[in-house]
Amino acid sequence: MKLGRKVIAVLAMLFVCMGFVRCANAAEGKVAEQLIVLTGADASTFDPHMCTDSATEIFNKNIYNNLVRFNGKMEIIPDLAEKWSVSDDGCTWTFNLRTGVKFHDGTDFNAEAVKVTFERLLDKATGSPRRSVLSSIVKVEPVDAATVKITTASPNGAMLQQLAHPVAAIISPTAIKTYGKDISKHPTGTGAFKFKEWKIGEEIVLERNENYFNGAPMVQTVYFRVVPEDATRALLLQSGQADIAMRLPVTEVNRLRNTDRVKIMDGDTVMMMYVALNNSKGVLKDMRVRQAMNYAVDKDAIVNDILEGMGAVADSPISPLTWGYASTMKYSKDVAKAKALLAEAGYPDGIDLELWSTAGRYFMDVQVAENLQAQWAEAGIRVKIRQWEFQALMSEVKKGEFDMVLLGWSPSTGDADQGLYPVFHSTQFPPNSNRAFYSNANVDKLLDQARVEVDAKKRAELYKQAEKIIMDEAAWTFLYQCKQALAYRSNISGIEMLPTEHILLAKVQKAD
Repeated sequence: MKLGRKVIAVLAMLFVCMGFVRCANAAEGKVAEQLIVLTGADASTFDPHMCTDSATEIFNKNIYNNLVRFNGKMEIIPDLAEKWSVSDDGCTWTFNLRTGVKFHDGTDFNAEAVKVTFERLLDKATGSPRRSVLSSIVKVEPVDAATVKITTASPNGAMLQQLAHPVAAIISPTAIKTYGKDISKHPTGTGAFKFKEWKIGEEIVLERNENYFNGAPMVQTVYFRVVPEDATRALLLQSGQADIAMRLPVTEVNRLRNTDRVKIMDGDTVMMMYVALNNSKGVLKDMRVRQAMNYAVDKDAIVNDILEGMGAVADSPISPLTWGYASTMKYSKDVAKAKALLAEAGYPDGIDLELWSTAGRYFMDVQVAENLQAQWAEAGIRVKIRQWEFQALMSEVKKGEFDMVLLGWSPSTGDADQGLYPVFHSTQFPPNSNRAFYSNANVDKLLDQARVEVDAKKRAELYKQAEKIIMDEAAWTFLYQCKQALAYRSNISGIEMLPTEHILLAKVQKAD
């Protein structure tokens, strides 16, 4: 009888302890019902092979994974590959893959999935505008289910950085076979969130992937809501009707810094803001005119007065956070020199141009465009601004029928190859990313040589030479390196903000 009582007492204590454990686990593992994220720009495509803008990459990065990825310091870390090695000749990379990972449609992730994804990307019939990122690959060979070999035509010093680019996201081979070019309507990755719905111009809805290999997210549903008006995004966040607001203007960011229950996350980025000057059209064919466009602008005034310090004046076509950056020169404001260059080019009475721009896609983009217009006018450069919705602009820019367009370039590999090749190599004219139609045979040669050079010092020197030529010839009106600020409610934690402008939500938690 005493034994029975002891047994009962022990069992009772066990049940009580189990109850406490269940309660504790429930409290620690509470999944928030929803997370509302406000963005100023809609998506363009959920097919990572066709995506060309970082605004859309934010959505895709939460749906898909790569073999490797960047951390917040732009260091390469494992993603779907756990480890890797390269052959002595620098041409064959062997990746050991995670096992037990499944795509959102239940398909197994394995070496064959890597092969199918990269073969689709590299197939010219696919028409990927970012094919050049991985064009050095000549063969993808599964060794077994958990091992894949990737062979390049020649040594590639930026291989891992290129594999971390959003275009190298691994797609379900079942989805590729089933949907083909319609994969954008059925995006299927291995990421923390599954695609649920896209209401164009309004909302993108993602759902929790309960089988995510890094642990299921602590948010059930993410609503990315498209709100182009900056002030509206700020007010919705401040009032608690949203959890996160992206790309707010500095005036709103600074106001919200002193607001209860709102926090601001600041950081540098690899993004460079610039005006693509159409080197193939009209007066802008003349290098002297393009140089005048640069000398007519006080970039320090833009950074200090409009951005309030949320940027740094460009002294190179790429950011200091991008590997291969070299400080080459700055165009200081010199209106007299700008006018003299215009007169020398045959335009003593000035010129008339049109600037295309967006509202809400880039930090303070409307204000920057208007300031450029006013500064250019001082030098006799009369500019009309045409404002576009961002995705409409990106579609129209591919046709090349513009004088100038205000854009940002964020090399998502963190390497000078991606920072320079897509936007300055003469093979990359629109619909690819050389939107300035810039062409210089020497620059082409330097960029080609750097692509196959594995010695870091030699690569850096090649890029330095290319950057100097590009700056001297004023391919763009070079503006500034962007800083970023993300506003969010104080009950939100675990946001990962990368210098590539990507916002990862896999570890986000939302307290009551």
